[in-house]
Amino acid sequence: MIGNRGRRIAAVVVAGSLVTGGLIVGAHAESSLRVAAKARRDLQARIEALHELRNTRRVEIHQQVRLAERSLAQLAVRGVSANHERYSRSKEKLQRQIRRLNARERMLIRSLAGRVHALRDRRTQITDWIDSLPFQACPVAGPVNVADNFGVMVNIPGVPKHIHQGNDMAAATGTPIVAPFDGTAVSSSNELGGEAVKVYGDAGYVYNAHLSAYGKLGHVSAGDVIGYVGSTGDATSPHDHFEWHPGDGAAVDPHDLLMSVC
Repeated sequence: MIGNRGRRIAAVVVAGSLVTGGLIVGAHAESSLRVAAKARRDLQARIEALHELRNTRRVEIHQQVRLAERSLAQLAVRGVSANHERYSRSKEKLQRQIRRLNARERMLIRSLAGRVHALRDRRTQITDWIDSLPFQACPVAGPVNVADNFGVMVNIPGVPKHIHQGNDMAAATGTPIVAPFDGTAVSSSNELGGEAVKVYGDAGYVYNAHLSAYGKLGHVSAGDVIGYVGSTGDATSPHDHFEWHPGDGAAVDPHDLLMSVC
């Protein structure tokens, strides 16, 4: 059941190369998470610009209304002594102008409110998508090549034959490895993985192996450095062997999720 849960989470990302509110992102060009975060910031900027436009336009309309009302008051003071018909026409003209200005303001508010509502809906959809991702940061904070090698048979001389349970993230020795989500980082060294660290979070845990050194352990936030890329244990080159265990259960293929944040 845990494996199905992991596949469902990954499916959210696959379905999303990110299709949210008209936004379509190719994960390999730039991480979907970065693009989504930028899109959300842009939407917020557009919402704020519309609020500013509404306030500016309303001030302009109110100034015109006050001028018309002042003219109407002055007209009333002069009264009808000069020309009753001319007075009536001028009065009606000013009243129509005020009604048109008030109608323009109502239309402006409705129009901009509709546009703001649509932008907020898109921003909410993107936020919901971002929040649905278990990973909020790429585990390797630097140039990295993520191998899609979950489930392959590892058959290296001197290494016990086994099924690969993660993705190898090739990077230069010393490249920071970071927590992909908030949680607790604990060392987990072993003969096969060498220096290794696990990060436990609400949705499960990740396992990073072959570290050259440890970083912060204990309580960590997404993006905190928990170690550095190395080749300890049974590794032939520097890389972060990365595993994803949703629900603290069996490992599932993390590749689609990694492509969303790396």
